[in-house]
Amino acid sequence: MRPLQLEMCAFGPYAQKQVIDLEQLGSTGLYLITGPTGSGKTTIFDAISYALYGEPSGSDRKTGMLRTKDADPEMKTSVRFTFSYRGQRYTIERSPGGIRKKKRGSGTTNEGSQVTLHCGDAVVTKE
Repeated sequence: MRPLQLEMCAFGPYAQKQVIDLEQLGSTGLYLITGPTGSGKTTIFDAISYALYGEPSGSDRKTGMLRTKDADPEMKTSVRFTFSYRGQRYTIERSPGGIRKKKRGSGTTNEGSQVTLHCGDAVVTKE
């Protein structure tokens, strides 16, 4: 599997939408993710793990901890991960759900988790 792009919205320490375009690094070699303590390196692995498996990469972090506390209440927490495997391109989008502001009227509603897998023209969704 070769990671191609990772998009995180209101995820971990990233209150805004963040896009990491790994395709810019080319199609050969290894990726090195480096930076000072607290810069969000583990969050990148958490996002990839969450997209693929529905859980963060470490046992000390839980799915309920994924939403950024500083995110705009209107912004949906989500991860979109694009990768290639055996010549096919896949995109998986996952959202943990949670409480959000109602679209009509006042108050809040509980939105369930969602996952969608795209491969070519095929789309599989589970709520």
